[in-house]
Parts: sequence; structure tokens; C-alpha cells
Amino acid sequence: MAEQDSPEIGRWEELEQALLALGDQAMVFEELDGFIAGVLVCPDAIPPGEWFARAVGLSTSRPSPFTGLDHANEVLNLVMEYYDVVATTLEHHPERYQPRHFVDESNGDVVWELWIDGFAAAMNLRRQVFEACIDVGGDVANAVMGMKTVIDATMDEDPDPAEYANISSRAPSFIREAVLTLHRYRQAISFADRPNPFASAPKVGRNDPCPCGSGRKYKHCCGAN
Repeated sequence: MAEQDSPEIGRWEELEQALLALGDQAMVFEELDGFIAGVLVCPDAIPPGEWFARAVGLSTSRPSPFTGLDHANEVLNLVMEYYDVVATTLEHHPERYQPRHFVDESNGDVVWELWIDGFAAAMNLRRQVFEACIDVGGDVANAVMGMKTVIDATMDEDPDPAEYANISSRAPSFIREAVLTLHRYRQAISFADRPNPFASAPKVGRNDPCPCGSGRKYKHCCGAN
């Protein structure tokens, strides 16, 4: 069993339902798993306030998905709890790491596309940083370029069926190995002068900056409704 499953599985079911309750602007669970993996393997530490806003769909251009401050902190706690578990697995038990893919019970097909959508969203937060990994060469470059190939395949509106089937058959195992490769590379980089990327985010206070990045206080922005 993967390390991510060792805490109460009910907590992840609760997280899954909490994300669904936020509506279409928030990521679904498998998408969030890919997104968190992308955040964790990014060579640059991405502040929790930035990536959390992207995960739940916080934006100044649309209403907040939260009913209030307590609701926002409840979802934040669930997301950060899951983030910490995935981070611990990659850091201490990489052999147990398994991306979470939806499996179609009718035919057993592994639906990896949701996961890769989340990883792509993380790459978009630091596109230049991931692009720079290609210059590293070797397994690191192959991992990034392979991920880009898989992402591009999902964005092709008229893919070649045989080519897509070939990518799809290899995607689940490749995704796992690419994440582990990129995490090893991240571990090899010194973060002595950078914030701890595995530290949980604090709760959002009404007078704190809004996680959506507007620069305004939460109570005057996404927490105003």
C-alpha cells in the first residue's frame, strides 16, 4: 500500500468531496495529486499561498468558492495535510510513491489524464524553471521532456489513435518514474537560503493577504462574500 494511504483513508475521501463541493473552478482529487507532485519536484520552492489558490480556483475575477473563513481554513487544512503526506513519502519512502489515477471499473483502464492536467498546472507556475531542467541533461532532461510529451498528447484535439494508445499504455509507469527522477534532482539542489518547501501553510486570517495573490486583505477580497 502506498504511503499516501497510511493515514485515515477517510480523510482523503473527505478531501475529495470538499474539492467537488467547490465547483468546477477547483481541481478534482486526482488532478490535485498531480499538481502537488509538480509543486514538490519543482526546483524552485513555490509558496503555499500561490499554489493553493491555483488548486482551489481562487481568483479576483470570480467569486470565492468558500462560504466563509472557516470553510477556507477547513479546505486548506485538508489540502496541506495531503501535501505533507505526499512530501513525506517522496522524501523518506520514494519506493512507496504511487500517483493516484482514476481506474475505470468497467474495463480496468487507468485514466491518467486528470493527474497529468494537475502536473501541467504546476509546470505552468514555473515554466522557465522546468524548461531549465532540460539543460541539465540525462535522466532529468528525459523526465521533463517526457512529461511535456504526455501533456502535449492530452492537448492535441485530433491525436493519432495509434500514437495516443502507445503513449497511454506507457504513461502511468513513466509518470511515476519521472516524478521520482525529478524529486531526486530537487533533493540534490541546495536550499540553504530558501524557505522550507515542506512546511505547512498557516491558516488564513481575515487581515492576512488573500491567497489569490491580489495583494488585498482576505476580508476585502475572496473572503468578502
